Amino acid sequence: MLARAGMDVYHADEGEVGLTLIRTYNYDLILLDLYLPDMSGHKVLRQIRLTGMSTPVLILSGDDSTESKLKAFGFGADDYLTKPFHREELIARIRAIVQRLQGITPGIP
Repeated sequence: MLARAGMDVYHADEGEVGLTLIRTYNYDLILLDLYLPDMSGHKVLRQIRLTGMSTPVLILSGDDSTESKLKAFGFGADDYLTKPFHREELIARIRAIVQRLQGITPGIP
């Protein structure tokens, strides 16, 4: 879905693999699921922020509890989108975060 929207996408199915990729390469944004087979996404996010990395992180999760959201934002998440979500909304959120990072202010139609 994201590749079809013109985005370059690198995928990791496990937290440790994702952390290795994040430490090795620079990304514009990290899309992070909270439920990974080897560790929680909250733990991955905490590890990312403990290294001092400021790459924006957008959480995708089926957990819509306020507790989970507050925990994610407390660990440094930039956005939190609950599943199910609309494809267009995810793409719009990604573009908005990346544009802000690049200092681009979209015009008002």
